[in-house]
Amino acid sequence: MNKFILNRPDDSKSLSRRKIIVTTFKWLILLMAIAIVLRVICVVIYRLQGLNPMEMTKFIGDPTNYLDNASWTIIAKLMIVAPVMEEVMFRLGLSFKRATVALWVGLLPLVCVYYMHHCRVWYILLVVAGIGAILSWLVYHFTTDEQWKVWRKKYVIPAMWISAIGFGLIHLRAFSVLNLQVFPFAIATILVPMAGGCAITYARVNLGFWWGVLFHCIINIPPVLVIASAM
Repeated sequence: MNKFILNRPDDSKSLSRRKIIVTTFKWLILLMAIAIVLRVICVVIYRLQGLNPMEMTKFIGDPTNYLDNASWTIIAKLMIVAPVMEEVMFRLGLSFKRATVALWVGLLPLVCVYYMHHCRVWYILLVVAGIGAILSWLVYHFTTDEQWKVWRKKYVIPAMWISAIGFGLIHLRAFSVLNLQVFPFAIATILVPMAGGCAITYARVNLGFWWGVLFHCIINIPPVLVIASAM
């Protein structure tokens, strides 16, 4: 179990950058393959009962839903906006460095309101930004670098698990209908981004924030290719 990537926050101390990148890709391929197989099995079980879980849930995460409206805007959202915003939400604070955590705490409310809830009301965004600025100031001025070093030793592994699992769970938002009948399909479906989240988290902690963004972009390439094929 200790060899699982979410339990390895300090590989950067013993492995070269190249080995960490190779490790990330290996685990990404393995975990994504397992997740996809489980999802396929789940869909087959539903089909054998004469049910179409995609239609039942009105699942909006399928890239084929965007073929009729394929555009460079959608591709830009998948390759630039989504990776940066979601990495800020789930993994920016995993550095356990005071300045970066303060930045994360300050940006998180704004990203949640603007990106997750699509709020475009300027005065609401201004208030949220002000709250974020206060939270950021509190973290920076009332904690120390030494404290964050101690907290990293204690909490970085649980934080990595929370990040990866939370990243998967947030994709439940892609289901317009969610009830007990389709819940197994929903869980099987979010295992795919959760698997990707494990690899991204490992890369982010051991290589840095922008490496996490890069691997996030790589994971988004398949749906982008599907959408681009309709342009």
